[in-house]
Amino acid sequence: MDAVSLIPLVVVGGFLDGIHPCGFAVLLFFIAFLFSIKRTRSQILSMGWAYIAGVFLAYSLIGLGILQVFTFFSGHFMAQVGATLLIILGLLNILSVVANRYGMNWKLPGLAFSENVESTIRKATVPAALIAGFLVGLCAFPCVGGLYVAVLGLVSAHATFGEGLFYLFLYNVMFVMPLILALVFSSNGKVLEWIEGMEQKHLNDFKLVLGAGMLLLGLFILYGGIL
Repeated sequence: MDAVSLIPLVVVGGFLDGIHPCGFAVLLFFIAFLFSIKRTRSQILSMGWAYIAGVFLAYSLIGLGILQVFTFFSGHFMAQVGATLLIILGLLNILSVVANRYGMNWKLPGLAFSENVESTIRKATVPAALIAGFLVGLCAFPCVGGLYVAVLGLVSAHATFGEGLFYLFLYNVMFVMPLILALVFSSNGKVLEWIEGMEQKHLNDFKLVLGAGMLLLGLFILYGGIL
């Protein structure tokens, strides 16, 4: 596999990684809170963009650290480790949905530091939104980092470090793209209510699709002949 052929995997992987529930839930809570304290749409957008910038910054710094670590380990090996973690996370998401449907009320670990994130958000300032986004980006990695490690492992194995920085940037643009779409559409109060209702109604379905996507992508990385 050459470096150029990695682009579809990086784009799809980044977007799939970005639709994890944690970032969405915090962003929607933030926007709803801003509506409740009568912030204008322009203020909501500016704080929302700051939140997304914080997520992007945190995840990019994590990825830069991962690429540095890969200078000491084989990219192929780390891609295998990441893909294995991705399969495990996908299975856990699927099992949690099945368990909940049978009344077992089994949940995966939630967002760490949630109280700190919430208290920061309630300050309702652009710097606070940036900090909250940064915290969410840090806390998201343990939940969905298997995909990040797998993709960056492939990048490290097939691209130079300079090319790796480009793919890192591209991955993280796609990682925050779902948040950008959510911000643009949910900055309208009525649309926000509809999105929140859909999230609550179809959360298990969403987690099931996300888990299946993780599982299939992990299997593809391990057995699809791209390592």
